This record gives sequence, structure tokens and C-alpha cells, in this order.
Amino acid sequence: MHRSLLLAFSLATLASAQLRPDGATASFRGSLPPKPVAALSVEQEASLEKKLASVAQSFQAVKKHPRAADADIFLKAVRYALDFDEWYDKKPEDGIKKATALLDEAKRRITSLKENKTPWMDGSGQKVLGFYSQIDGSPQPYGVEVPEGLEFSPGKKPIPMWVWLHGRGDTATDLHFVYNRLNAKKPGQFQPKGTIVIHPFGRYCNGWKSAGETDVFEARDDATARFNVDENRIALAGFSMGGAGAWHIGAHFADQWACVHPGAGFADVKRYQKLTPDKYPSLYEQTLWGVYDVPDYARNFFNVPLIVYSGENDTQRDAAAYMEGILKNEGLTIPHLIGPGMGHKYHPEVIKDVQAKIEAAVEKGRDSMPKKVILQTKTLGYNKMFWVRLLAQEKQWEDTRIEAEMADDGILRATTKNVASFSLNPNSKVAGYEIDGQKLTGGQTFRRDAQGGWRTQSNKDSKENSVWLKQPGQSGPIEEPLKRPFLVVLPEGDSASPQVTAWVNSESRHFLTRWRSLMRGDVKVKKAADVTSDDMLRYTLVLWGDAVSNPLVAKVLLAGSTAKLLLTWTKEKLVLGPHSMDGSTHVPVMIRPNPLEPRGTVILNSGLTFREAHDRTNSLQNPKLPDWAILDITQPPNAESAGKVVAADFFDEFWQVKAAQ
Repeated sequence: MHRSLLLAFSLATLASAQLRPDGATASFRGSLPPKPVAALSVEQEASLEKKLASVAQSFQAVKKHPRAADADIFLKAVRYALDFDEWYDKKPEDGIKKATALLDEAKRRITSLKENKTPWMDGSGQKVLGFYSQIDGSPQPYGVEVPEGLEFSPGKKPIPMWVWLHGRGDTATDLHFVYNRLNAKKPGQFQPKGTIVIHPFGRYCNGWKSAGETDVFEARDDATARFNVDENRIALAGFSMGGAGAWHIGAHFADQWACVHPGAGFADVKRYQKLTPDKYPSLYEQTLWGVYDVPDYARNFFNVPLIVYSGENDTQRDAAAYMEGILKNEGLTIPHLIGPGMGHKYHPEVIKDVQAKIEAAVEKGRDSMPKKVILQTKTLGYNKMFWVRLLAQEKQWEDTRIEAEMADDGILRATTKNVASFSLNPNSKVAGYEIDGQKLTGGQTFRRDAQGGWRTQSNKDSKENSVWLKQPGQSGPIEEPLKRPFLVVLPEGDSASPQVTAWVNSESRHFLTRWRSLMRGDVKVKKAADVTSDDMLRYTLVLWGDAVSNPLVAKVLLAGSTAKLLLTWTKEKLVLGPHSMDGSTHVPVMIRPNPLEPRGTVILNSGLTFREAHDRTNSLQNPKLPDWAILDITQPPNAESAGKVVAADFFDEFWQVKAAQ
């Protein structure tokens, strides 16, 4: 008992020292990206702009080449460094040296692409590659380490791969990330034998969430195709911010990896921020912690080997110990390796044991069609695990579970919690089903009946309930679709109210700049008249303005009035369900199925809901608004919010406004 009390005291002490007194990460310099250390002179900027323009012009000849992103990443890195003054070296000349080196490399690659050659792919060593993001079409970089003598050409045996998630780096913007990867002299933390290691950029510094999460999979898939990678022998690993990323991506996508290794990363908001009830945010923001908080997805680690590391004296050891306890309570004991005497880094001997355990799991490989699957989630945004898919919840944002196992007698048995509809597709012959003890035959998709039992879902059921029902890909909160392709439609004139006009113009510009500076991409923008029916299917439409300023908003609101969207917004009045406000000084923000194309989604007057004040620590870069909110814009936008939130909530499971709370 004495030893356990000492351990509890020790962990509590560690937890109390995780962040600065202001709640910020120690490296935070006041903004992301930070202000320059050694800004360029006007003349230096002009000279660099001229060089960039020249190389960009030559790039036009190869921009349609399948590997154009391998050159484009260098142009983007220099462009963004100029636009955001990302000069973090001791002298301006050092920043110019980096930018010039990147432009020189871009020129070499453009010359090779004109001859349809990619010599930077040859051989071993450090490589920097790129891909075009499906989210916004931006070129995104990633690094690759290829061991000496490794054969990865087609026809050879597929090779294993590790995906390494980097730690927080406030100054590690494109220019510095790409330059450092291009000129890396030493390999990373791990050098697994016969294995390539890739280093995604992850959209810079967002805790591997939002577009950073998508970036991991797009980098993985690009590297898998290029290097003849065995898709069943891919490990996910990271340290610090990368450890937090490994925790959350490993938990949410446990079926994608042969092994998951979090090193020293936070796992949830409340504990990491040391929040006491008197400091809790709104109830809906607490609910939204369930998007990324790892404890809400803990049982998913039954699907994948998990190997955890902490330094003995590391403040972030608390998160790993907390997760270790949660998993033990669920019946899963995990290896948690401790580096004796270590702070926030690997122990030189223990890291060997960590690597050996990961290599063993990768060598065994991922079973892509296991007999038993466990899915735990809080949201339809994370609804899949191997051959199990959650299609609808009974109550959103509550603990939801499906556990299914194919027995030797051919009976597929499943137990559920908070599930309204789900599907099972084990890609093998099924003799029958037993769902929560109820025997069923035929079909792969099941739904609750009126008595609370289960029945096979018919095609008629599917069609009747696919519109105006929350479902995967259409579930909220507001910024959830920004992890997938989206298209911005800006206003074409003034709104009905001058105050609304000023707010919309300011906030739409803020979103475009915010996405560019933090998510490192230029969003796709179209005029309302140019948006096609195909666009409505392919993209989430991010609409700015009201029915007067934006023709597409007018069409959506008109169509929505016959599709159970209880929103009226004029200069005189804004009405949403039971809520009524002055329409000239209030703005609705929300996510909805698109009434013009119900298979698509629209976001009205919002982008990322976490703002500059939340960049001080990755643990706060989470959604701040639910499915809808009404903002009083007489309170000017600031670093924490776009206005005063006077009403906000989640729509119900049928996209209806709930009764006022």
C-alpha cells in the first residue's frame, strides 16, 4: 500500500508539470507560425521572389506530370516562407540559403520531370517526396529513409514500413521541414532492419488531427505505392506530439496497422490540461473531447499490438500510465517500457527493446480479416474496424460498441451497445447470425426494430432512412468534414445587414488565411454559379454569407425550408427552431446535409472552430462548436471565438433542432 501511494503521488506530481503556467506548450512562441527571428530585408525578399517566380514559371511545363508534387513541395515551401515571414535562423542569410537550396532542388527535379525521370527515387538514404492532398489539392511533403541495399522495385518481395510521427515544432514549417529532411545526416530514432521509415509532415503542428490526420494516410498510401510496401506490415509510431498522434490515430484506426507505438504523448484533454470542474468549458465542448480523446476508443487496441514507452521522469508518463490502467480495467495488459532516469526522451538501451518488439509485431504482420473484431467509438466519424461498420447510433456522443466474432460453426456472433444500425462483412461464408443473443439468418446489415430487437435491413429501409439521418460522412460537428475534400463558396455582394457583411467578409478571409498558415494549403474556391452537381457530391460546400449576398446560400435555405430545416434568416429576424434573434446582428453557423444534393454536405459560415488562442498547445486544437450555433456579432471576433455564442447544440439523429435547453 505504501508503494502504491508513492506511485500515485509521483504520477500526480508529474501531471502537474506538463505545461507552462499559462497552459501553453513550452516551445510556444505566441503564434503558429511564430514571428520571424531574422526577417529578410525588402531587397532580400524581392530577390527571392524573383527566383521563385522564375522556377514557378518553368514548373508549368511539368505540373501535370504524375510526380509533379515532388517538385511543387519546394516551391510551396519558399512561397509560404515569404508570405508568412517564416525565417527562424540566426541570420537572414541562413534563411536565404535554405530557400535557395530548395529552389535549386526544384529546378533539378523539373529538368528531370521534363525527361520523365525521377532520379531522387533511386537508391538508399534520405529522400523528400510529395503528394497532392485530396482535401485541398495542395502539395504536401514527407521524408523517407531507405536502408542501404534495400530492394524495393516491383517484382521484389514487398517490404515493411514504419510511419514515424514527429514531435511538436513551432518553427518546423514547410521550408524548415523540407530542408532538414533533404539534408538529414543521421537517421531518425529507429533504424529497423530491411524497413523504410517515412516521416509525414502532418500539416505542420496540429497534433495529427483534422487535416493532419488525413495527411498520415495519404503519405502512407503514396509511399506504399512507390516502394512496394507490404500493406500488412506497416507500423505507426511517434514521440511527444507524435506520441499523442500515435495514441489517437492508433486508437481510431487500429485496423490499419501491424503495430502501434506511442512514445510520451498526451491522450486526453482534461487530464493533460489539469482541468477541474470550475474550469470546464461548455457542456458541448466537453462532449466534443470525444472526437479525439483516446480513452473513449480504448477497446480498439484489442485489434492491434500496442507498445508504449515513457521516460521514468517524463511529465507525460502520466498519460501512458492512465491509459495502461484503463486498458487493464478492460482486460488488456500492454507492454509499457520505462526508460530509467530519463526525462522526455528515449533511453539508449530501452529503445532497443522497443524496436525489437515493434519489429516482431511487424514481422508477424496485420491480419486483414481477423475472426474477432472490436469497435468502440463516440461518433459516426470513426465508424469502421476491419469488417465491422457502425451505420447509426441510438444516441450520438455516447459510448458505442460492437464486438463480433466468427465462430468455428460458421455462426457470426455480435454484441452491441448504443447501436441503431450496423453491418458485418467478414468476407467468408456465414451460416447464421446471433446479435445480442437473437438468432437471424441472411443479410449483412442489421437495424433495431420497434421492439428494440434486431432485424435484417432491407434495401427499402436503407433508401427510406438515408436522407436526413445522421450517418457516416454526414454526422457533425461543424468542422468534421474538413478532413475530406471541401470547396469554399464566397459571397458575391453585400448581405442584408451591414454588420453581417463586415463579419462575413472578415471571417471568410480569416478562414482562408488560417487554413493556409496552420493547415498549409490553399483552399479551393468557386463562385456560386460555377458549382456543379458533381461538386456537390465530391465536396463539402463551405458557404459564406446570407441569402442576399450568396446565391447558393439562397438556394440552400429555400430548399432547406421544405426539407425540415427550421432556419429563417432575414435582416429583421433569425429563427432556428425555438431560438429567435435579431437577424442584423446575429449569424447562424452550422453543418447540414445539402438539401440540393442530400448525399452531400454544407457548412454555413464557419471553418475551423478552434482558433489562434488554442494553438498554444496541441491538446486544445479540437472542435469548439457542435453542429450549429448562433453568434452575436456585436462581440467582435477574437483569438478564441468568432463572436459571442448565444445558442449552440447538436442536431438530433434526424438533423432536427432539439428543444431549447
